[in-house]
Amino acid sequence: MQAIRAQGSGGQNVNKVSSAIHLRFDINGSSLPEKLKEKLLQLKDSRVTNDGVFVLKAQNYRTQEQNREDALARLVAWIKAATIEQKPRIKTKVSRAAKA
Repeated sequence: MQAIRAQGSGGQNVNKVSSAIHLRFDINGSSLPEKLKEKLLQLKDSRVTNDGVFVLKAQNYRTQEQNREDALARLVAWIKAATIEQKPRIKTKVSRAAKA
């Protein structure tokens, strides 16, 4: 995690204070289960680099602490979303009305 200056308008606070958080999470170097690592790396997400590093920028709040908490919460939510198994699609049958 690294503190950087936030983008956009906002006056003195944005121009002087490093309140945004740049979070880098190495998927390959983490202690996550191998199956989950593979699933995270296969996701079509532009935030995952070719080296397997998840990069996230949090700058929604005025303070560095709130942005740090936001970045960690978003990382956890991203990992939890990857653990959900997709249900297999059940083929539907053509109705009688459509056949006629």
